[in-house]
Amino acid sequence: MSKKYSKKEAKEAAKEMLKGVWTALPTCFTADDKIDAKSNAWNLDYSIDKLGIQGHYFNGNVGEFWAQTNAERKKLAEINVEAAKGRIPLIGGCHHQNPYEAAELCNHARDAGVDFAIILTPYMGARDDDAVFEYYRFVAERTDIGIVLFNIPQIYYPIHDRLAKRLMTIPNICAYKQANPSPAATNALREAVGDDVIISVADETPWLHNLVVGGDDWLLNYTPHLYQVPGYTPIKDYTEAALAGDINKAVAISKTLEPIRGVLARWVNGYGRPNGRLPSHEQKVWMELLGMKGGNVRAPSTPMSAESRKQLETELAKTGILDRVPGRARKAAAE
Repeated sequence: MSKKYSKKEAKEAAKEMLKGVWTALPTCFTADDKIDAKSNAWNLDYSIDKLGIQGHYFNGNVGEFWAQTNAERKKLAEINVEAAKGRIPLIGGCHHQNPYEAAELCNHARDAGVDFAIILTPYMGARDDDAVFEYYRFVAERTDIGIVLFNIPQIYYPIHDRLAKRLMTIPNICAYKQANPSPAATNALREAVGDDVIISVADETPWLHNLVVGGDDWLLNYTPHLYQVPGYTPIKDYTEAALAGDINKAVAISKTLEPIRGVLARWVNGYGRPNGRLPSHEQKVWMELLGMKGGNVRAPSTPMSAESRKQLETELAKTGILDRVPGRARKAAAE
């Protein structure tokens, strides 16, 4: 989409563009451990064309940003822009401990045609309110791209409501991705900055409530490509029903996702924990079962065992989603 805006226009641009159901895709690597341009582009095109995704965040925790060189992260930005072809807005993960490197990634993203950047709080150098503010101020002064804050208080220094309000004085801080599971913390955040910037709660489960009751406009989460396949798009469908005012229909559709939400909670639940296995390969295996591109993971992530892969497939099959994958039944019969 690549809408051009000035630094002072970032907040208004975000309100215009950060809406609807977005996903965050993993990064595909080739068998010889290079960025797989073809598979990454294929997954994004599929998500837009077949699943109706309204935006994409690449190079996040799901995308194994921490296992890529800066050159590879820049290449992935270019791949995403080329694959999106202006059909949806894009957010690029520009996370980095070094604020100079973060600013460089932001500027490359903007030059490549990415619409916004998202930056996690550094886990070492910023451990109080003043340091967090200084980090974002320093980066934001050196780039014109709109910056989305990403709050994961279980791992990084928390961007609580008071700090968020202070950060909103920076002109190109324009949105907030909230991974704090506490409803009270999110309500406090909405009260503090909800009139100024767009907020997305990084969890699909409360999305219907947040949409109808909380007044949220934006879901940024990786479940839209894990819960949906061509011809079966329940997140998209219940969102549209709610926006049309048919709350009963929206609730009924949302309830059908409970079994697959349970599978997700058991297998793909490590991104917001301070310790434990990161489910990088679990998500890629899940995607392969749905007909998407998955592939290898990079160190320090490790692959699933054959036994675990089979168990994940069994649990997904029980939800019924594998029966909905186009061509899967014919392929199984042929085998």
